[in-house]
Amino acid sequence: MIHLLISREYPPCTYPMGGIGAYVRRIARLLAERGETVHVIAERWQGAPLAREVLVDGRLTVHRVWTSRPIGDSRTPHADADLLEAMAASPFPAQAFSWQAAMLAERLVESERVDVIEAQDYEAPLYYFLVRRALGAGPSRRPPCFVHLHTTHEQVCRANGWSIDTPQARLMKTHEDDAIRAADALLAPSRFLARETERSGGLPTGSIVTMPYPIGDVPLVERTIDTWTTGTICFVGRYEARKGLLEWVPAAIDVASRRPGLRFEFIGADTPLAENDAGSSVRSTLQSLVPAHLRRAFVFSGPVDQPLLWRRLGAARIAVVPSRWENFPNTCVEAMCSGLPVLATPNGGMAEMVQDGVTGWVASSNTPADLALTLARALTTTPDAVAEMGRRASESIRAQCDNARTVDAQLEFRRALVRRGPGRSMAAPAGTRPTLPTPDSIATGLADEAATKRSGSPRWTMIRRVARSARQALSSPVYTANWLLWQGWRFLRRVRR
Repeated sequence: MIHLLISREYPPCTYPMGGIGAYVRRIARLLAERGETVHVIAERWQGAPLAREVLVDGRLTVHRVWTSRPIGDSRTPHADADLLEAMAASPFPAQAFSWQAAMLAERLVESERVDVIEAQDYEAPLYYFLVRRALGAGPSRRPPCFVHLHTTHEQVCRANGWSIDTPQARLMKTHEDDAIRAADALLAPSRFLARETERSGGLPTGSIVTMPYPIGDVPLVERTIDTWTTGTICFVGRYEARKGLLEWVPAAIDVASRRPGLRFEFIGADTPLAENDAGSSVRSTLQSLVPAHLRRAFVFSGPVDQPLLWRRLGAARIAVVPSRWENFPNTCVEAMCSGLPVLATPNGGMAEMVQDGVTGWVASSNTPADLALTLARALTTTPDAVAEMGRRASESIRAQCDNARTVDAQLEFRRALVRRGPGRSMAAPAGTRPTLPTPDSIATGLADEAATKRSGSPRWTMIRRVARSARQALSSPVYTANWLLWQGWRFLRRVRR
């Protein structure tokens, strides 16, 4: 078959790669190594300047498109340039990639005889391709399209405590929801995400196919008995509120204050504490929480390349995934594959990966109190038992995410979809009226948002923001703890001034 994958996050990408990029890179290569022909559409930028790159003996081709320049042989380059400029100025600038990807995908569908198309849910890179198809535009060839569910922007906002009522969030949600509803099939890595999407989207139970990520080429790392006794307790991932760091660090501080000699390591890219606010970051906030007498025990570093990551994991005895919400975290897969037991929360696909007391420890919740209790329980486990749990973790996740078995399942899913042919993607989702974007329509939407902002006085805007934060904080123990922590930190900053 001829496969087309669309993902702005395919590495190297313009922002720190997450689980989506890791998955697309792995599955594209694994399919090509199996003998399939694979095309990927990704973003072109200074760090990835080639318009076309051929890999895996010619079976994998990566195409890259600028989000700021029309595709070279466009018949209306000036109109496309104006449209891209309007998209870049909109609350959702990433939609420019969706437009560019649609233009290139339509050409590849015809020239390369594409059989099936895959794209992620986040940022809806398939949106404009589906809109154009529903309007009868594009090639006469109509391959089926499926959306691979990872994490939507709304799920990110809720888990981070960000507003879901901003221009960006509303527009992004519209694109993502429409792409999900218009897809011919849906695929999810975890049963947790599949069931949650079915409930929130009003879809029939069991309508979303579940299939874990492949492990790729993650090595099993050998560790000494000294490492299992005194090694680090390691977190790998973005410094992001939804990753549970604002709950995990207070828990680690609590335990470290009672058990001298512990070492905690944090590896990943930093992000703003508040959405679109460069004034304060998650990493700096976490560092400010650590008391002076414990600062040597907490090491915060940036992202590292894979060889160095395996060495860092090789110096650890426990990996931590304390997320507030998670799908099927790639960092958990990598840690377990490397031979580490994982301390995790039950808030997502980790519960399908980690077996409490066998391959790690699962906390009752991600509150600081429950995380501290679980960490204390993990630290009472003997070094030999921890090493045995690490061995079982590697065996368990390698069986669950085996490359060959995952590719077999992927191919079976894709072949069945090709045999069935396109369905929902041939028409607009119920209740929607798709239209092709123009610079004027994008600008009009931007003006409407500006008018909405001006209609509320600053005082009422602040009142609504505080009320929303308080309501969100009181809605669950997770947000209560985070909200109180954040308010306390802000108070201390004012006192110090």
